Amino acid sequence: MDKLKMAKGLGVCTHFETRDKGWKVEKLLPMIIKLGAVAVRSEIHWEKTETKKGYYKIPKVYQDWVDRVSDSGLGIILILDYGNPLYNNPLDPAGFAKFAGYMARILKSKNIVAYEIWNEPTNFFFYRQYGGNWSGREPSLWREKFCELLGMSADAIRNADPDAEIITNPGEPQFFHMANHHPESFRNVDGVSHHPYTVRFPPETVPFGGGYISAQDGIACADDEHGYVSLFEMTRRHSLLALKKELGLYATEFGFSTYNHNFKPGWFCGYTEAAQASYLCRAIILSFAAGVKTPCVYDFMNDGIDPEDAESNFGIIRNDQEGYRPKPAYHALKNLIHALGTDWTYLADAPAELSVQVNGLPATLYWQKQAEEHFLKITKPQSFWFGKRDEFLCFVWKGGRMNAEYNAPVGKIIWEHAPANLKALSVEDVVTGEKLALNLEAPRRNGQYGMRKIVKDIPVGNNPILVRWRIMPSA
Repeated sequence: MDKLKMAKGLGVCTHFETRDKGWKVEKLLPMIIKLGAVAVRSEIHWEKTETKKGYYKIPKVYQDWVDRVSDSGLGIILILDYGNPLYNNPLDPAGFAKFAGYMARILKSKNIVAYEIWNEPTNFFFYRQYGGNWSGREPSLWREKFCELLGMSADAIRNADPDAEIITNPGEPQFFHMANHHPESFRNVDGVSHHPYTVRFPPETVPFGGGYISAQDGIACADDEHGYVSLFEMTRRHSLLALKKELGLYATEFGFSTYNHNFKPGWFCGYTEAAQASYLCRAIILSFAAGVKTPCVYDFMNDGIDPEDAESNFGIIRNDQEGYRPKPAYHALKNLIHALGTDWTYLADAPAELSVQVNGLPATLYWQKQAEEHFLKITKPQSFWFGKRDEFLCFVWKGGRMNAEYNAPVGKIIWEHAPANLKALSVEDVVTGEKLALNLEAPRRNGQYGMRKIVKDIPVGNNPILVRWRIMPSA
C-alpha cells in the first residue's frame, strides 16, 4: 500500500484502548470525521503486545481501532510506548527496538502517517528510573538512556519500513539538550514533537524562554516573549545547527482543561468552555503559522466526569456517561477546519495590514490602568493570513487573556495595491460561527496597477475573526 499523504489539517488525541472508560471507536470515529480532522493519535503498549519474550501479537482492542481508523481514510500518528516487566530492565532499549521494528513491519498496510517513539520520557519512567536533571542539562543519565533507546528504535523502524515517518517528543528544553549531546540518536528521526501546553497562559504564551527560565533549563527554547511560535522557530534552527538537517515540526499533544481548579489547585488551571473554544482555535492557527504538521488537540473526549479532575476534562466532547455531548470547542474547531479546508498555504508575508487603534490612558488616569503580568508579554492584536486557490483568509484577534468585560477594539484591514477583481466576501466569528457586518470603505485607485481596499469595524477581541477575500472571475 502506498503511504498516505497527510492532508494539512487537525489531529485529535484518543485513548481507544480504554473502551471501559468510554473510548468506543465505533461511536467516536463518526464524530471525529464530522469534525473534519485528518488524523488520530493513539498508542499501542509494548507490554500488551509482547507478553512472552520474543513473541508479539497486537491485542484485539488495539487492532480494532487501528483497522477502523485506517479503513476510514484518516491518518494515524501511532505512539509506541512504555516499559515491559518481562525484561530485567523494563526500559531495555534493545527489547523496545525489536518491538518497534515488529510494529512497523506488521502495520505497513495501514495508514500510519508517523510512528512516535515513546511519550514524555520525563513523565513516564525514564526520569524516574535513571534520574538526572529534568530539563536534560548535564548531568542527566535519563537523557542518555532515552537517546540510546531512541536511536536503536528509529533504526529498527527504518529497517522494517524505509518510508516510515519517525518522530519523538522528548520535551521542549530536553530536545535542545539531546540534539546537542546525542545527535547520532536522530540519524533516522524525521521529526520532533512538542507538547506545548500553555498551562495557565493564553495560547500565544508558553512557559519557556526568557532569561530566568532559560538559565534554569540550561538552554533557551523560546524567545524572551515566551512566544508559542518562537518555540517552533527555534526548534527548526536548532535542528539545522546541531543535527545538520531540518526536522519536521509536530505538536502531538496540547489542550485546555475545563475542570474547576478551585477545589484541587494543580499544575493546570481550569478554563471556561468558552475560553477553551477560543484558545484552541487560536492555538491551531498559531500552529499552522509556525509550520507544525497536523497539530493534535488533547484530547477528543473527556476521560471522566469528575469536575474537579484536570485530566478528566481536556476533551472537546463529554464522556460517554454524558452522552458524548460536544462542548463549544468541538463546534468552534469544526468551523475553523471548514473555513481552511486542507489545501492552503500560510502567508508569512501578509498581503494587507491590520490597523487597530488602541489609545493609551493619559497620565491623570493612571489609576485606571490594569495590572500587567510580567510573564505575559504577547497581548497585541494578532493577524495571520492563509491563501487558497482563489481565496485569502485573514484571522485576527487580540493576544492575551480572554476578557469579556470590556468592548473589544475594532480594526481595519488595509490592502494597498489590491487586484481590481479582489472582493471582500464576509466577516465571521470562528468560535460562534456568527456572521458579522461587512463594512467597506469605498475603494480607490492606488498606483498604476492596483486598488486600495479597506474592510473596517472588525472586532479584535478574544475570538478569532475570519475575514474572507476572493479573486472574482474576470467579466
